[in-house]
Parts: sequence; structure tokens; C-alpha cells
Amino acid sequence: MPSGAGSEITALAESLQAYACAARQTKGKPLVSIYDLTPQNTKDAKCTKQLTQCLKSLDDTWKRSCIETANQIFKDFNIKNSTFHRGGDLESMVYDEFRRFKKDSGLSGEDKWNPADIWIVKKGYKPKKDFKGLNELNKYIFDAFKKKDLIGISLKKIGPKNRPHKTIYNDGSPPKAKFTKILITQDMSSSKDCYIEFSSDSGLGQIQLRNFSSRAEPSSWQGEIKGKSAAGGKIGGGLLIQGALMSGVPKTQLMIPQDFKRYIDKPTPEILKNFATMFKYLSKSPMTIDKLISQASSQARKDKTWWMSKYLGVHYAYAIVKSGKADAVAKFLYGYGSSSTKASSVFVKYSD
Repeated sequence: MPSGAGSEITALAESLQAYACAARQTKGKPLVSIYDLTPQNTKDAKCTKQLTQCLKSLDDTWKRSCIETANQIFKDFNIKNSTFHRGGDLESMVYDEFRRFKKDSGLSGEDKWNPADIWIVKKGYKPKKDFKGLNELNKYIFDAFKKKDLIGISLKKIGPKNRPHKTIYNDGSPPKAKFTKILITQDMSSSKDCYIEFSSDSGLGQIQLRNFSSRAEPSSWQGEIKGKSAAGGKIGGGLLIQGALMSGVPKTQLMIPQDFKRYIDKPTPEILKNFATMFKYLSKSPMTIDKLISQASSQARKDKTWWMSKYLGVHYAYAIVKSGKADAVAKFLYGYGSSSTKASSVFVKYSD
């Protein structure tokens, strides 16, 4: 479920999706409205929230989204004789296996391995345990997916006038993303961010680079995937640097966030000139370098958080473009943000 929904609403919406799938299975034909869901026809849903809670607490936009998505899931996969899980023992069993290998996976969290919000499980199927390694676990999840024994579904709320469509991740096809451009305003002080725009099979997306704290703390500088093409989530500053290095950007061309700490309070003339030069190149600002230096110096004194965030974002964007590795970086970051890394497992995402 996308960021922006509170944890309680998320739990209710994901549970309602499982109930809608159960009702669709029992009914044997597409659901017409939320009134098709009853306690009698939703018994195959195994959820952490009661159906009555979901119906009482969620508005009509959530209810429509769940109905439309349930109908599309059954159209896409012809689900039969299954149970629909949100939370509970089945979900815990699946993620407990991943946790055994998380330390060496290079992934920051469970959602980067598999961001499924609900699991569709064939009746009588019991997930295997005690795998020898992550590759073995991922192959098992893939084989179970192909047999429709175990299908992980990642959900995104469907807009009031839109229809859901599926995207399958980690099914053997590598993620496809191509760098298009850097998005940055010519008005230097108008924002503390900049964007890496990319294209993928799902359309255009952006990776926003900025500080995610009100304080000038280098560890809070991160990336965040934006747009319909992504499964969502933030990308820590360390992973941004790792992605650039693995994509072939020389370390000498990168600014490690912690290394910038000494310039937050006292930016040197050299660091200000570097920033102005990079900013002018990326933004195509008509201002002279000297004027940009003056503007940056003034704004840095007023707002240290802006200065740190803007500098790190501009420096990173400049480095990947000038090194000629922007395509490779975009592919790496898109894959990570979409939970589509070499260590991730197969899942289906429904979005509009």
C-alpha cells in the first residue's frame, strides 16, 4: 500500500482487499459494488481487521479501489480454491524465512525483498521452511507463483476514474529504466531538492533527492521514488552512493554525505564555486557564476538544511551525468525503489 496512508487505514484497506477477493471467488463473477461483500462469502479471507471495521472506517474511494482490484486480479490470474491473507501466521512464516538471510542480502528491509500487502494461497498449500540460502528461497517463491500456489500482491489505491493494471516484478526479466533528464528549477532557493527523471515500461518516474529532516543532518539526505512506475519507498543516502559506485561512477566524483558535514556551517569559497558551477550546468541558469556564488552563500547562511540538501542533490546529479553513467544509476535506483533487485522475490503490483 502506498505511503501517505496512515498505518491504521493501510491495515484496513489491505484487509478489505482480501475480503473483496474472497467475495469475488465465492460469487464466481465480477463484483458490482461493496454491498456484494458479506460475512458469509468472505470466509476465505484471513485478516487482522474485521470486515465490519473495514466497511465502517473506509470511505467510498477505498471501497471502489478494492472492488476494481479484486475483479482485475481474478481476470488476470483466474484464481480458484484459494485463501486471501493480510497479516497473520502465513505472512509471518514467509518473512521469517527472509529474515534469516537479510543481513547478507544488501536490502534495507522486508519490503525491498517483497512488498506484498496480501498473499493469495492455494487451499491445502503449506509454505516450505528452512531454506539454505536466499537464492533457494527466491526460486521457491517464484515456482510457487508460477503454479498459483502463493502469489504476493502489492497494492496501490486506484483513482476514482481509473482502472487497475498489473505489473509483475522479479519474474526473470531485469528492471528496465532509462535516464531522461535532471529536473531542477533555475530559482536556486525555491526548493531544496532536485530530481532524476527516468522512463520505464510503466511510464515516466522521478527520483527525488533531498533532506528528509528539518535539521542539517547528512544521514537524512535520501532519495524517494515518485510516479506510477514505482512500487514506492525511500532510498537511503548510503544506497544512493552505492548505486552510483556499482554503476561505474568514480568515487572521486562523488560527495559522501558525511564528508560534507564540515561544509554545512562554513562553506569554503571553493565549495561554493563548485556548487555554482554544477548548478548552472544542470539548471541552465542565465545568471553568472559569480552571482550564483553570491546567492548560494547568502542562502546557506540563512538555511543550513537547504544548503546541505541542495548541495548533495546537485553534486550527485552532476556526477552521474558527467560520468556518463546516468542510465546505469537510474536502472539501479529504479530497481531498488521498486523492490526489483537481484535479491528480491517475485510479486505482482496493482496500480492505476
